[in-house]
Amino acid sequence: MQQNRKRIFWLSLIVVLAVVSSFLIVNDEEASGKTYVVKNGDLEAVVECIGEVNGENASEINIPASIRDRQLRIWGIKIMDMVEEGKIVKKGDFIAQLDQTEISNNMRQKMKEKETVDADLKNAKIDSTVILNQKREEIANARLDLEYKKIDLELSVYESGAFQRKTKMDYQKTELQLEKKRRDYLLEQNKLKVKVMRLERKADNLNELIAKYRKALMDTRVKTSQDGIVMLGKNWDGKKYSKDDHISTWRPLIATLPDMSVAISETFVKEIDVSKVNVGDSVSIKIDALSEKKFSGKVVKVAAIGEDHPAYDMKVFKVIVRFNESDEELRPGMTSTNNIIVDRFENQPLIPVNAVFPDSLNSVVYVKQGGKVVKQAVELGSENEDMVVVLSGLQEGDKILLNQPDEYQKTASL
Repeated sequence: MQQNRKRIFWLSLIVVLAVVSSFLIVNDEEASGKTYVVKNGDLEAVVECIGEVNGENASEINIPASIRDRQLRIWGIKIMDMVEEGKIVKKGDFIAQLDQTEISNNMRQKMKEKETVDADLKNAKIDSTVILNQKREEIANARLDLEYKKIDLELSVYESGAFQRKTKMDYQKTELQLEKKRRDYLLEQNKLKVKVMRLERKADNLNELIAKYRKALMDTRVKTSQDGIVMLGKNWDGKKYSKDDHISTWRPLIATLPDMSVAISETFVKEIDVSKVNVGDSVSIKIDALSEKKFSGKVVKVAAIGEDHPAYDMKVFKVIVRFNESDEELRPGMTSTNNIIVDRFENQPLIPVNAVFPDSLNSVVYVKQGGKVVKQAVELGSENEDMVVVLSGLQEGDKILLNQPDEYQKTASL
C-alpha cells in the first residue's frame, strides 16, 4: 500500500511537471515570437506610390506661337532667364526670356535675300521696259514695210505677170513677218510679266517672313496671361526646366499656372502593380509638407501605355488621383504618398507574411496541434507589408509556427 501511494505520488508529480513544462514552453514560444495565434481582422491591400500635387486644370504657358511658326524653322530655343518655381505671379509678369540669337541670324539672312530679290525685281522691270520697247519698234517697222509692199503690189498691175506674182509674194512674206513679231511681242510680254510677278511674290513672301521674325523677336520675352503660382515644365527626361536649358518647339510647354480649387496627384505605378489599379479606387493621401493632415481621393485616370522613367528600373504607368477635398495649404509641386486601396477584406483570418512558406506549387503554413506540427496548405488573398489574408486552410484560433521546422527544411533542400 505504501509503495502504491509513493508510485501514485511520483506519477502525479511527473504529470504536473509535464503540464507545467508544456505551459512554459508554449508561453516561451509565444513570447519569443515562434508561434502565432490566428485572429480574424480587416485588411486593406494597397499599392503605394509617390506623386506630385498639381491642379487638375491649369493655364499653360508655351513657347509663343510666333516662334513656333514652321516657316521660321526654329526647332529649339535656349532659355536665357527664368522665374523660380512656386513664385506667385500677376497677369503680365515675367516668366522667361528666350534666346534671340537664332531668330536674329535668320532674319538678317532673309533681309539680305530680300535686298537681292529687290535688285532683281528692279532689273527685271527695267529689262521688261527695254525689251518690250524694242519689240514694239520692230512691229512698227514691220508694219511700215508692209505698207511699202502694199504700194508695190498696187503698182505691179502695170507690170508683167511674173513681176506681179513676185510682188505679191513679197507682200505676203512681209505680212507673215509682221504677224510673227506681234506673236513674239505677246510671248515676250507674258514671259517678262511672269518673271516680274514671281519676283514680286518672292519679295512679298520675304517681307511677310521678316515681319514674322520681328514678331518672334518681340515675343522672346514670355509673360503670364493671368494670376497664379508658377509650375515649371519638364523636358523629355522628366527634369524641370531651368536657365540655360534648351526647349523644343515640339514640346513647347514652359510652365503652368495650376488651378488648385480641384487638386490632383500625378504619380507613376510600376508595371507589375498597374493591373491591380482601376479607375474609381479609393486612395489615402499623405502630404510630406502637411504631415499632420490626412487627405483622401480617387483614381480618375490610368494610362493605357507604359513609359520609361529615370526614377524606375522598369516601365511605369501614369496614374492621376483626384483629391476629394480642397485645402488652402495645398501647393503645386508638393510631394504626396498615395496608398491606392486595391482590395478590402473584413473579418478574415490574418497571419504574418513571414509565416507562409512555399511548397511546390502551394503556399503552406505549419500548424501546431497538441504536441505535433502539421503542414497545412493555404489559399491566400491580398497582403500588406506585415499581414496576409487566408481565404481557406486556417481559422481563428489556430496556432501556427513563424519558422519552418528543421525536418521540413531538410526535406525542402532534398
